[in-house]
Amino acid sequence: MSIVKMKLATVHAGADQFQDVLERCVSYAQFHPEPAAHLINDENGGKALQDENVYNEYLNQLKNIGHSVGFELKAGPVSRSYEEAEIEAFIKEVNEQFAMIADTHELMTLTDNDEIALEKVRSYGFEAMHECQYISFGMGRLPAESFKKLSLIEKKNFVVEELHKSGQYVWILYATSNTFVKEVRKCMESLFIEEIPIPRIDGKKILEQYKEKLTEVYSYCAYTSEIRKLYRYVVQVQDDYQLAGFVPAKTADQFVRLFDGLNVRVDLAEPETAPQLVPPTMLHNAWLFRPFEMFVEMYGLPNYHDLDPTPFVAVTFCLLFGIMFGDLGQGALLLIGGLLLEKIKHNRLAGIVGRAGLTSMIFGFLFGSVFGVETLLNPVHQSLFGVREKLFEVMDASATMPLLIGAVAIGAVLILMTMIINIYLNIKRKEMAEALFSQNGVAGFIFYGYIILFLIGMFMPDMLPFNPGSKPLMILFIGVPVVLFFMKEPLNGLMKGEGLTPHQGWGNFALEEVFEVLEIILSFVTNSLSYLRVGGFVLSHAGMMLVVMTLVKMTGNAGPVVFVLGNLFVMGLEGLIVGIQTLRLEYYEMFSRYFVGNGKKFTMISSENA
Repeated sequence: MSIVKMKLATVHAGADQFQDVLERCVSYAQFHPEPAAHLINDENGGKALQDENVYNEYLNQLKNIGHSVGFELKAGPVSRSYEEAEIEAFIKEVNEQFAMIADTHELMTLTDNDEIALEKVRSYGFEAMHECQYISFGMGRLPAESFKKLSLIEKKNFVVEELHKSGQYVWILYATSNTFVKEVRKCMESLFIEEIPIPRIDGKKILEQYKEKLTEVYSYCAYTSEIRKLYRYVVQVQDDYQLAGFVPAKTADQFVRLFDGLNVRVDLAEPETAPQLVPPTMLHNAWLFRPFEMFVEMYGLPNYHDLDPTPFVAVTFCLLFGIMFGDLGQGALLLIGGLLLEKIKHNRLAGIVGRAGLTSMIFGFLFGSVFGVETLLNPVHQSLFGVREKLFEVMDASATMPLLIGAVAIGAVLILMTMIINIYLNIKRKEMAEALFSQNGVAGFIFYGYIILFLIGMFMPDMLPFNPGSKPLMILFIGVPVVLFFMKEPLNGLMKGEGLTPHQGWGNFALEEVFEVLEIILSFVTNSLSYLRVGGFVLSHAGMMLVVMTLVKMTGNAGPVVFVLGNLFVMGLEGLIVGIQTLRLEYYEMFSRYFVGNGKKFTMISSENA
């Protein structure tokens, strides 16, 4: 349950083998390459390879040729290699041949039925028909009624073959001697024939001759173009061609074995040996937490050297969602439906819904609610907890205030927890001023924590062994942190050896910081009150189900239908709203306190990413 540890892998190859290295890297799913520009410096004197990709131009030319004759080119396995001159000569040849086909296609606009009829004429040979010295051929579609009239013509100077017919038309081929051509054409025109020119060349035949090689050349150009796009990752240092990137530490040995049989060298090192490179972030969590990586990625990936917040997000999201959407029956449906969709569709959001459904069931059990029926679990509660009716009656007026206070208390605990995470991360980053003096650092933790103790002491004085309202304690745990908030910037400069005086001068600094401190104090209040929504949505959910149950009683025999539809409606609407509100709490009240999100995504080597 952490960020995957990386190794920096550098592959050294000769001029004759670096393309083979690229080919093998593309087939390896866990290699994140670094652009050559990140690796070149004055010390190694390296240079980036020229990334001029002539094969991309060849691809475009071949696509245009195929498009001109209605042939869609698709890249397949590469059977052999081609020299550039060989490819250019082939493109020139097919351009000349296919230009004639394209010209013919531009002159003819054929329907599907026309194509069927023309296919039958093709068997006679288009070229042979046009080469006949004494016989002329014609082709077209006649209205069905006109076709019947052909049999009534007494003196026929022509022969007719029926090629195809539909409900309204009949497609025919007719032949006559050159002597009677004009007469026959007039006869056909009188029958309202729509002439279809017989092509002078058989484009399909020519296409069949070139199709195999066209696909071969296209496949080779597509493959080579993809490899050429990866040249931006290769650094040339004299005769040494280097490809550097990051691989998961657990699979580093497997990456080295990838190049067995090639005369190359692979160096593995810790990421810290190349401070100019930022290691990518790859999250790896247990099955229970894995879907929640989606929420983390939506906000931004953590830095490689930071903490993966996914487990914390998973626990807090499910906790808050479960409280706000507490219903044993509805939670069970969310659990079953979510996990099934996750397994079938591999949908991470469905996995989140399934896990949130589990906590909904737990809190639904504690609230005694099953599909909105609030009395079904009363015997179980009475037996387990020894209560009069049930453990917690949400809709009871006396429960409203404890519910809202409990929601704020949960929020206070979560705020303090996020502060602890922030302190740990800033110490890890060696940003001591942020760790010690910021509103989310040690000063903020002491200030906010003591305010919570002060409130507890006001309303429940017997719970604390001391008086949090005493002046010495107030000065120490409230006054001192406020001064530290105010002096954070000068103290940061002092710790860095830059002096205590602010860069903008004490006057401007004091004016700015007064408002900054006021904003910090107000933010603690507003952030805490933001968690009131947790208690509010508990009441909202119970209220909506109360409306559903009231409608069930009012509708008589239609009650079961209303019960089902009402539950589905509440699950859909309330579930969506609660999910959005829980995510808002995660992002704005928790992530904003400790999460930076400046990590770089682990991206496997590919031409698309290049």
